Amino acid sequence: MKTKLNKLVAGVRQVFRRTSLLLLCIVAFSSAALIVVNYYSIRLLSGARAYINGESQYSKGQKDASAYLTNYIYQGNESDYKAFLSNIQVPRGDRKARIALSSATIDYQSAREGFLEGRNHPDDVDGLIWVFANFKDLTMFEKAIGIWIEGDSLVDELYQQGARAHQMTTSGGMTVAEKQQMLLTISNISGKLTVKEQAFSDTLGNISRSIKDYVFLANIIMILAIVASSMLSAGIMIRNLNKSKKQIEEQNDSLQAINAGLDKFVYNVTHDLRSPVAALVGLIGLVEDETDLCQIRAYTELMKDSLSRQDKFIAEMLAFIKSKHTGVSKQNCSLETIVDNVIALNSYRQNGREVKIYKDIGLSDIESDALKLQVILNNLVSNSIKYSDSKKAEQWVKVRTYMSESRAIIEVQDNGIGIRQKDQERIFDKFYLSGDNKRSSGIGLYLVKDAVTQLDGNIEVKSEPGISSTFMISLPC
Repeated sequence: MKTKLNKLVAGVRQVFRRTSLLLLCIVAFSSAALIVVNYYSIRLLSGARAYINGESQYSKGQKDASAYLTNYIYQGNESDYKAFLSNIQVPRGDRKARIALSSATIDYQSAREGFLEGRNHPDDVDGLIWVFANFKDLTMFEKAIGIWIEGDSLVDELYQQGARAHQMTTSGGMTVAEKQQMLLTISNISGKLTVKEQAFSDTLGNISRSIKDYVFLANIIMILAIVASSMLSAGIMIRNLNKSKKQIEEQNDSLQAINAGLDKFVYNVTHDLRSPVAALVGLIGLVEDETDLCQIRAYTELMKDSLSRQDKFIAEMLAFIKSKHTGVSKQNCSLETIVDNVIALNSYRQNGREVKIYKDIGLSDIESDALKLQVILNNLVSNSIKYSDSKKAEQWVKVRTYMSESRAIIEVQDNGIGIRQKDQERIFDKFYLSGDNKRSSGIGLYLVKDAVTQLDGNIEVKSEPGISSTFMISLPC
């Protein structure tokens, strides 16, 4: 009887040892799979992001090329034609990369050269090549490539139109009818390209969302496997479970930081785009009432300048999000240039009625991050204009820069509607809206405070309702 009992105990122990080993293998496999899946998913999402950014360069190059070609047809300036060739080379460079990667034997060198000609960031080129080489046969990616090919065909048509316009101009010129026909053709090509570019971005967006869902499901399954195995073998797996938990927390923190950066990008761009959009609305109102063709052209140039500056600002915002992960990039900044850029972005507000903006540059240069300074000032100035007091005879905003002891001071003052005392302590909180305020998303001043904090600075506000408001930023030199 005792012998049988000993055999039974030994058998149970053997089963537990085998079960524990199996659970250990499950946990080890799940943990490894989690790391691999997250690594490649992040790499793939980074590649998708690079393609979306590349598409924006493709689109900008094509649109700039169309604009220069239109100017060339109107005016016949050779410089416009050269600018057309320079900008049309952006989408043609991406075409070169696509052809190199689509061949039976991939030409990596030509692909790299093509993507660089397409103005893609050098750090993104390897990701672009890796995604294309490994996923070009996937159905959804094949669809994106098909759209890309159709877009390249339209770019070739635009290029041929440019060559034809150049040949006709240099050999005697074009009639008015020929110019009108060619401009109509260019407009049609540009419109079709816009549709293709949007479809390409939408397809890549769908791919990114699908990847996110699959990765989420895979993470859930693997985490459940880890937790279940750990609970069944608590005594054996505590150490490994803690290690896996730490890895998961680090990965989640990283993903949350990325998501927070994306959120800030969306809110900041939405917030800051409203200024030039309102400026354009005001200019359109002026154009509608204007009969002088020269003045209309002047307003049109102001519109183009506003759009060009905003396009540059959007590109800089992408760099701003990246800077959240690479730290503050300090260098010698021209405060006067930054203030001038902000003033240009916020001119012609309030349905064409200008809110006057004054500048007093006592401190012209500072060692800081120029992009973050522009984000800070643009938010403050646009807010001052947004909450200007229409009842006052003159509405103004003043921007001052000066030294105080060993600190650089930037002040933005206005004579707007002011801020109530009880709201002044909370206006920098995320999503906080004072009173019945419906004109704000509640994110602008939060981003201002965040950027000032990154620069190791301080920000204070003083305001008297109905009289004025002053925001004072103190930064280290």
